[in-house]
Amino acid sequence: MHPDAQPLAFDRLHPKIQEPIYRMGWGQLRPIQKKAIHAVLDGDDDLILAARTASGKTEAAFLPILSKIVAEPDAGIRAIYAGPLKALINDQFGRLETLCEHAEIPVHKWHGDVGQAARRLLLNSPSGVLLITPESIESLFINHSQKLAWLFSRLEFFVIDELHSFLGTERGAHLRSLLTRLSRISKIPMRRIGLSATLGEPRLACAWLRPHDSHPVQLIEDHDRKSVKLRVHGYLRPRSSRENDDTESAEESLDPDLLDDLFETFHGGTALVFANAKRKIEAHADGLAEIAQRRGLPNWFRVHHGSLSKVEREDTEAALRSTEPIVTLCSSTLEMGIDVGSVKSVGQIGPPFSVNSLVQRLGRSGRRDGESSILHLWIEENEPLSDATLIDQLFPDLLQSIAMVELMLGGWSEPPRIELSNASTLVQQIMSVIKQRGGERAEELHAELIASAAFPGIDRRGFVAILRSMGAHDLIEQAPDGLLILGLLGEKVAKSLEFYAVFQTPLEFRVSCETRHIGNIAASADLSSQEYLILAGRRWRILTVDAERLVVKVEPAPGKRPPRFEGRGGADIHPRVRSTMRQILLGDSVPIYLDATSQAMLRRARLAAADARLKDHSMVNTGNGTLWFTWTGSRIHRVLDCLARMATSKNVDDEDIALHFAKLDMIEIGQMYQPFLECFPTINELISHLSRIASEKYDRYLSKELLNQVFAERFLDVDGARQLLLDTFGLDGTVKSTRDR
Repeated sequence: MHPDAQPLAFDRLHPKIQEPIYRMGWGQLRPIQKKAIHAVLDGDDDLILAARTASGKTEAAFLPILSKIVAEPDAGIRAIYAGPLKALINDQFGRLETLCEHAEIPVHKWHGDVGQAARRLLLNSPSGVLLITPESIESLFINHSQKLAWLFSRLEFFVIDELHSFLGTERGAHLRSLLTRLSRISKIPMRRIGLSATLGEPRLACAWLRPHDSHPVQLIEDHDRKSVKLRVHGYLRPRSSRENDDTESAEESLDPDLLDDLFETFHGGTALVFANAKRKIEAHADGLAEIAQRRGLPNWFRVHHGSLSKVEREDTEAALRSTEPIVTLCSSTLEMGIDVGSVKSVGQIGPPFSVNSLVQRLGRSGRRDGESSILHLWIEENEPLSDATLIDQLFPDLLQSIAMVELMLGGWSEPPRIELSNASTLVQQIMSVIKQRGGERAEELHAELIASAAFPGIDRRGFVAILRSMGAHDLIEQAPDGLLILGLLGEKVAKSLEFYAVFQTPLEFRVSCETRHIGNIAASADLSSQEYLILAGRRWRILTVDAERLVVKVEPAPGKRPPRFEGRGGADIHPRVRSTMRQILLGDSVPIYLDATSQAMLRRARLAAADARLKDHSMVNTGNGTLWFTWTGSRIHRVLDCLARMATSKNVDDEDIALHFAKLDMIEIGQMYQPFLECFPTINELISHLSRIASEKYDRYLSKELLNQVFAERFLDVDGARQLLLDTFGLDGTVKSTRDR
């Protein structure tokens, strides 16, 4: 690097850190790197580095950190890099080794796939930088408690990559608690540094990083944005393809035109194509492989998702980093920042579930300087029949896709929900501290986990309630001297390898061909020998099914209809997305990125909306009931659904953008909701009309009252529902025109 390129920032780095930068031939430091060097070296603030994908955020954090480490050598781990994925840690390990080699700074990694020799080296000679998952930090606390001071007493920096993936999640609460516990071990102040390309509201991210703490958090943003090339491809499924036959249902069949378009768009190049469900990933990969075979072309199409074996995933990741053409159909496993090589473009099959996710996926393409990010969205809707509902005529998947693209282009994404209590994770952390120390007093647990703001959503009363609930389930018990120790069930739970993770591990069948592990499929799938399935983008015939050991043996074979993978893999839709869908539907501009078919679909949707007078009214008579177009989020819909059940003892059909009330007109709907505006039900009353509320790993150890509270936090927006009812009906239950609001 020429010293004049950035004399102030570059010259402040230690010569042993400057040297690898010279050797790698960097032309100049990136803007985010220049800013971060000064911020790290000049002060003691916590930092959040927010910049687009491939902007050099990891180097921005570690160049000055490594300069400090090499200038002030000391025993013990000096910096931790925490990432959400083992694959991401493996990728970053190689990059940091290159920077650290000349400076002779050791770099260690620790996760489930790291061998015992590497672990012993760290435990016996802790120094330098450690790359680790939150679950492995938990393992260190439990299994190596006597060495914690030896390992972390000189810990100065804690870097969190893909910060957005932790915000508002149980796993994020777990990490924040571990951060607090590490801070109590370190003899020097520990600075926290978050890295992200997707922050819906940076202010909330700062509050999450240091909750209720006077220590300042400095936000460093790089507003440089890549140019984006977009295309939305629309498809209308004709009636004939929706009729059931002996092999597959309408929902499982694939549109041949869509497959051909996918093939023509990506074959011979390098791309990632995301889908919202594993079954769609596998089915489309299989269909594309068939096209390649028919045309006598190589099969460039691979599969990557969480149910595949480690070997299968790593083979695909290695292929992505090669120079050969490869198109990978994938889930969110490739959404975050592991090295995927020179991906030219990104595809999305079906509407995205969040703007955050769309931003992350788009950022996987055009990572080199001067390249545009390229995104293709394929949206398939059913051709409305003569008896089609108004919902069908509005093509909601297309509207949702356009809305999310427009919000993304406008720089908005969903803000994180950092106010959640995360009670399930607190249960696990209480057991962890007790396990680590052989027992602990309630006041000390409160000081470490609650007063420290590791769990800011829980007050003293809630903490006591959780302790009592844990005692009732025999997770903990109180010794005669007042010490809290693990109960019989608590000992059993804490001994399990699954204890280190706060997220659920679904029960799955292990699928193997001879000695090779192919991947896993849901244990609920109805499997038997001689049936066929698709996994890892290939077809297999089932030889044996061992339901007791959860093992399926297969052999390669041409297949028939595979079993469905479970779930859509989506998330709650934010109210802003729904309101933007309404604006698009009732507007008149046509985005230039729509293809001819999607333009025609949008025109048809607007005509249907005009015929129904949706600009003037939110409720439409369907002949056998009423559609209430709420254009609001999933959490508000759940509350409205519960209220309707309480009033009528009948389910209301949730159509995402609307609620359908059978055999009720708008006046009757207003009358049904009006009593709730005078006296809104309690959380317990609302939730009594929901069949299943436990969702997180340790929810089953909460009392019914606590479980109701945490469910309401996660899945209900009571205040939003109350306001929507007031805006729609008023206190008298009379339906208002949308023009009057």
